[in-house]
Amino acid sequence: MSTLPRRTLARTLSVTAIAVAGTVLLAGCSGGSDSPAATSGSSTDFGGVKLTVWNNIDYDPYQSLQEKYFADCATQLNIEVDNQTITGDYTSKLLQAASSKSLPDIALLSTDVQLPLLASQGVLSDLGSLGVSTDGLEDSVAALGQYDDTLYGLPVQVEDYALFYNKDAFEAAGITEPPATFAELEADAKLLTTADQYGVSFAGNATDGAAPVYFLPFLLSAGGDPADPTSDGAVAAVDLYKSLFDQGSLSKEFVNWGWDATDQWTGGKAAITVTGPWQLVTPTDFEYGIAPFPTATEGEEPKVGLLGYAYGVASQSDENKAKAAAALVQCRASEENQVETAVQGGYIPALSSAQAAFVEQVPGAKPFVDAVPTAVNTATLGTDWNTLQQQYVTALQDATVNGVSAQEALTKAVAGQ
Repeated sequence: MSTLPRRTLARTLSVTAIAVAGTVLLAGCSGGSDSPAATSGSSTDFGGVKLTVWNNIDYDPYQSLQEKYFADCATQLNIEVDNQTITGDYTSKLLQAASSKSLPDIALLSTDVQLPLLASQGVLSDLGSLGVSTDGLEDSVAALGQYDDTLYGLPVQVEDYALFYNKDAFEAAGITEPPATFAELEADAKLLTTADQYGVSFAGNATDGAAPVYFLPFLLSAGGDPADPTSDGAVAAVDLYKSLFDQGSLSKEFVNWGWDATDQWTGGKAAITVTGPWQLVTPTDFEYGIAPFPTATEGEEPKVGLLGYAYGVASQSDENKAKAAAALVQCRASEENQVETAVQGGYIPALSSAQAAFVEQVPGAKPFVDAVPTAVNTATLGTDWNTLQQQYVTALQDATVNGVSAQEALTKAVAGQ
């Protein structure tokens, strides 16, 4: 088990790596309707070729499941596999391995940082040329594995976000449905706020990357453009935080909270929070509900940000070894494996068919799955997103703590004031 909560481990990794990312741009999309084949190309016997696999998710059940999947697939394909879990600063170790031409044959990569970093250096194989298919993936998911219109990683799991609410608190306040609009969220949060409980708990600090990740769906659901902090949607989203803060539904301490903002909710100190699919496998002492993000205007479609993990294959001159690695990746990405990982580990499967099967087993996952087709990948903004997310957090803090208008706070943040 990792010494850090999964949410902290994953997102801290991204925030740290952005600082060394350079200028990268993840773009392009593809998709289809069918599940990936069990293997790439025509061969199912690779003559005992030896492959090394790296991943950095060092807790169970995830770690044990990956070992099982790769061992089973290796047996099917007549491959010897050495599955290694890498601890410490994984991004730095990947970059060091790339520099020394010692990348593992296969590596699990974050799609927002690690994949574009390595792909931009030319050290990853074009999976399409090796027979790997993105059939069965929504365009939004397939695009996570692409850099400069080329498939360098096959996504196997994704993460997006939703509202979680305490059903007991809602019942005590006489609220029967989760809020569908910003106005409803403000009204509900006010009713839910008591001497011992805040209506909402959101992240607001500028250190661990949680605040912009959890703020982004509000911005998107208000029709905002992440690349434009002065858009009407950005103003509406910042103004929502300001209104919740001003009416006392959002604690003044929120500017000190990052990923631990959810702990206020699990500890019964807040009735509503924002979090990811890992919460589905995290025990709580109360019954909770999950809802899509509210929108600024009734009837609009909620949108969220999308992150993911994909398996990439190192570039190499041995064609048989490259094809074996691609076949192993495709086999690992089977629907059965993705569903099992999702149910036990709290991820959203990449395959659409696996998502449907996941919701059948875990109905609470539906808001996460429903949001995938229209989800936004901020990696398409390249390193600009690193600057933009800091501007959004600065504006949130200025509008709430200092009491300036949302428009003024955003304008000042963009100007660096």
